[in-house]
Amino acid sequence: MSENISNSSPPPAPRAPPPPPSRPATAPAKSRRGFLTLIAVVGGLLSLTPYVPFGSFLSSSASGTLVPTKAQTVVLDIRSENGNAGGKKVNVNDLANFPPNTRWLMTYPSSGDPTRDGQNPDSFVKWELIRLPTELGGTNKSASDFVAFSKVCVHLWCSPNYGAGLSNPPPEHRVYECPCHGSLYSVGANKQPVGVATFGPAKVQPPPTNAIPLLTLTTDSAGNLQVVPPIWDVEHNGVLGYGRNTGNGAFTGGYNPQ
Repeated sequence: MSENISNSSPPPAPRAPPPPPSRPATAPAKSRRGFLTLIAVVGGLLSLTPYVPFGSFLSSSASGTLVPTKAQTVVLDIRSENGNAGGKKVNVNDLANFPPNTRWLMTYPSSGDPTRDGQNPDSFVKWELIRLPTELGGTNKSASDFVAFSKVCVHLWCSPNYGAGLSNPPPEHRVYECPCHGSLYSVGANKQPVGVATFGPAKVQPPPTNAIPLLTLTTDSAGNLQVVPPIWDVEHNGVLGYGRNTGNGAFTGGYNPQ
């Protein structure tokens, strides 16, 4: 036998939630003032961005235990832009594979594997190796034929290129050019210090933030190009992303190691 069971009255309706606590009438105004203050502070910090020494913090990525204690032979990254020169040691006597007025990408400190180096995306260990044009001594067959600039612009950290990335660039492009905001860095023409900004926003920054860091180069007995262990401060090879001083007889290939 089945039995139907029914309630004599419906269940009580759920209680309404309590009303939210009242807010002071001045809260919206305070909130707006706080927001506007935050915007002003952030805007002020951004306006100072080119002058903040971020590189002094980031240079640790290429310093300390990562810097070899001995000169390291330059082997170019295996990358498409290095063409057939990728993976090769750079020899100052080899004008066929390493002609004047040409640029290549290298990694320092190197892992020892040019393929692995070529895949490393960290711009703070990337350097543009430039064999100077003939009129600046690019056929002297010595370390002074070359300069190696950091790939991190001292303005806002874009990646400059020699000759605007052109192959065998014409005279008007024989400078190290930043594609983002137009900063130009000298490669030594007109007796200008190597690596100093000659145009654009980096030029108007005060020293040492107006010159790009670079490596000190030398050769072994066979003519293979080598990197002298850098000193990462503004009086020597520079601070990555920040700059270096160029006066007081600074060596054109970096600094003159004693």
